[in-house]
Amino acid sequence: MKLFKRTLRRTALMAPALALLTIPFSTGTASAATPGWGSDKPDVIGDCNAGKPDLCQYHEVSSWNAPGYWHAASNVFNNCEGTDPATYARSAAYETNTSYTYGTKETFEVSSGFSDKIQLGMKASVETNQSWTVGDKHTVTETQTNTVRAGYKGQYWFQPLWHHSQGWLEVHYGKRVDGHYYWYYPGQGSTGFQITTPVTWPDGTLQGEMKWTTWKC
Repeated sequence: MKLFKRTLRRTALMAPALALLTIPFSTGTASAATPGWGSDKPDVIGDCNAGKPDLCQYHEVSSWNAPGYWHAASNVFNNCEGTDPATYARSAAYETNTSYTYGTKETFEVSSGFSDKIQLGMKASVETNQSWTVGDKHTVTETQTNTVRAGYKGQYWFQPLWHHSQGWLEVHYGKRVDGHYYWYYPGQGSTGFQITTPVTWPDGTLQGEMKWTTWKC
């Protein structure tokens, strides 16, 4: 079983959006509040997803690794009616993908072109045995043999290791949109745009912890 060194989880801070309304329009610069939720601000997230702006650049402010939640990785093995222990040799599997958060929207779909741009703005791992690729699905599969006592059930669970990144988006349009060429979501230097992606081994499989649990029927 592959093990990893746990890292203390840090709480992601949501910086307040800054609207630089005092900057003259001739500069072509403004700072977006919540994309798509105001008639005076463009939906920069949706536009970047569709490839409309000339530039969509992600700027990472901070990042860290932390264990995620436990997830069921197999069916339940039932020995409720048996009178003897039952041994099971089964494959446990779990698959996960990158998730994105902005504003009050928990998750949303990201196009491959936009995810590539986000990946460019994220710092690479300094650990030779750890990596993360935005947008790709990754799977862990392990075959283990375990015994379930009579009158008990058993199941495999997996806890993935996640890489958390938070920062902001710099968006340039070829022509003025809502009065400006440049928009920064949700503000330069802020952390309102967040990416959570699984940490993988060099062969692309998920890093994390697989465990076997049993309980009475």
